[in-house]
Amino acid sequence: MKSDKYTIEDLIELTGYHRRTIRYYVQKGLIEPPAGRGRGGFYNDSHVQSLLRIRALREKGMGILAIAPLLKKETLEPILPSREVMIRYEIVPGIEINISRETEIMESKKILEIIRIAKAIAKGDMENE
Repeated sequence: MKSDKYTIEDLIELTGYHRRTIRYYVQKGLIEPPAGRGRGGFYNDSHVQSLLRIRALREKGMGILAIAPLLKKETLEPILPSREVMIRYEIVPGIEINISRETEIMESKKILEIIRIAKAIAKGDMENE
C-alpha cells in the first residue's frame, strides 16, 4: 500500500476510522472528497494525514467544530493540548448538568429546554418525598 492513491478500504486500514466516519468528515468539509467519482474514487496521502491529524486533536479533547478551522489553516504543529470548556448548570443542590460551550452555542434553545425539564423533574421528585 505504498501508493499515492488509496481506496476507502485502504484508508480504513491506514487510519482505523470507519467508512461512515470518513464519509461524515467529507460531508462536514473536514477532509476533501475523494478524487474521481463513484467506485473509481480514490484518496491520497493528504487524506491520510488529515484523518490522522483529526484523530490526534480528538484525543486531546477537541470537538469537531473546533478542529475544522484548524485544518483549514494548516497550522497544526504548534497546537498545545486543549481542554474543552464546559458550562455548569445547577438543576437543584447536588444535581448539575455540564454542557460543552460548543454545544451550548449551537443548541442553545434545546439546552434551555433540557434544563427547564430537568429542574421540573428534580423539583417534582423532591416534593414527593
